[in-house]
Amino acid sequence: MRRAGILPLLAALLLLAAGMALAETEPLYLHQIAIGHADAYLLTVGDTVVVVDAGLDTDSNVNTNDRLFGYFEALGIDHVDAHFVTHWHNDHAYNITAINEIGGTADTVVYGTSAALPETWQPLAHGRYQQLRDGDRVRVGPLEVLCIGPEDSGLDGFNNRHSLNFIVYYGEHKFLFTGDWVDGSVRRRWEAEIKDIDVLSFPHHGLTPICMTSPVIRVMSPRVVLIPGPLKNENNVKHFMLTESSVRFYPRFYSNNDGNILVISDGVTLRTAYGVKPGELPEGKPVKERR
Repeated sequence: MRRAGILPLLAALLLLAAGMALAETEPLYLHQIAIGHADAYLLTVGDTVVVVDAGLDTDSNVNTNDRLFGYFEALGIDHVDAHFVTHWHNDHAYNITAINEIGGTADTVVYGTSAALPETWQPLAHGRYQQLRDGDRVRVGPLEVLCIGPEDSGLDGFNNRHSLNFIVYYGEHKFLFTGDWVDGSVRRRWEAEIKDIDVLSFPHHGLTPICMTSPVIRVMSPRVVLIPGPLKNENNVKHFMLTESSVRFYPRFYSNNDGNILVISDGVTLRTAYGVKPGELPEGKPVKERR
């Protein structure tokens, strides 16, 4: 009788575990939206929506609202849980107000480097602002986010060197988002965290000026590199990583020259697609595991 009573319990536990596993493997979709200049990054997992940067196309000084919000609309994005801003330059931060007005809720948080949100974007229509410093960790839905940036907490975010960087963890994967600069000291402070990055958004200015040192990129050894900006940045970054830095793993490179980029993660396997149309969620090509 005892054995008969245990079997249904075990079956129920197995079903529960299977359900939890399915929930944990819900795909994460990372979009690099080609809105120009620094581009915009959108992450969705189920109902969780995160934006990184999203600014103005300062190459042509054209507002990027149509490209950005047309993409959101095509995907059915109706809210934003968190907006991470690397620094306050217009090519990265311009659309804070519009994103907050359209997708903000009472629970939306805008994260940035300065103690207070600059007056340009105050007051927020929805939610609140929170400063992030080097070493701060926050959770947004199933995503854990670690802020790594300059050690000086007094930076105001209006200089390339003030850029914060955000590592997003999902399952076994690590996604590193940069702004315009990666402080070389992150290797000393965060070597274990930046080692073997799965997807790296390279600093927007490429290598003009030098914003990523060879020792740092060798530790990162990313599998996929997303490059905003013009073609010259893509070629310079490829040359830097494959020759000067001698990365251990040959990465797959994409830039906004390929149009919109999509990276899909289930926490274990990684797939990529380029030239993605707004609202499209293609299967993508598998990314090789590390050798």
